[in-house]
Amino acid sequence: RTISDAEVDEFNHLCQLVGPNLVRPLADALAREESGISIRRLGVLLLSYGAAGRRSVEQLKNSPNPAVRRTAITLLRRAGGQEALLELASMLGDTDTEVQRESIHAIVEIGTANAFSVLHRLLLDADTPRETALRELLTMRDEKAVPLFSYVLSRAEPRGKLVAIHLSMIEALGTMKPRSDSIRALQQVLLRGKWWAPFRTTAQRQAAAASLRRLGTPEALAVLEAAVTSGGRAVR
Repeated sequence: RTISDAEVDEFNHLCQLVGPNLVRPLADALAREESGISIRRLGVLLLSYGAAGRRSVEQLKNSPNPAVRRTAITLLRRAGGQEALLELASMLGDTDTEVQRESIHAIVEIGTANAFSVLHRLLLDADTPRETALRELLTMRDEKAVPLFSYVLSRAEPRGKLVAIHLSMIEALGTMKPRSDSIRALQQVLLRGKWWAPFRTTAQRQAAAASLRRLGTPEALAVLEAAVTSGGRAVR
């Protein structure tokens, strides 16, 4: 808690010399720790043990201290992979809003179809006690969110509460860096629709067209031009 950063480096070197047998007692100490600076320093030290440090996460993510649970997320983010994804998914319903937010960002960083599927299920369960996490997801403007939003929009047409969520994502894609997957997703939204839901369909199409125009790349404008010349009457 009180030593300098230079002394921390010396201590970390000593721990590495002792070896991975220290991982468990270090994890025990971190799980009980209250000091923010000590939690950060112990987390860095655990990460330096690689796979052995990764195995200590199960204990950390169940700590009563939210700061310790956030350290667990840091470890999982570094570890990556399907195993880390399952652990992060279990933390989406955490009682601490910061833990929820950091879990979402860590899953987005993993960036696989499985990761996006986990967050898609979070959207489908929007009536569960996860509204803070949901709002965080919708307000993301990080470029890493583009594949996630594209994935969700391309899955299926929304109903109920998901309509407003999809509209937010459609509009967000228009403000982010253009990508082929985002343009394809906006094209899907523009061309699809249900005749028995005209207002919902029109709102989504208008938002998709506006986002494509806002992106303004040759690929995005080509989608709009194709819709004008060959799309259905309502699309045109």
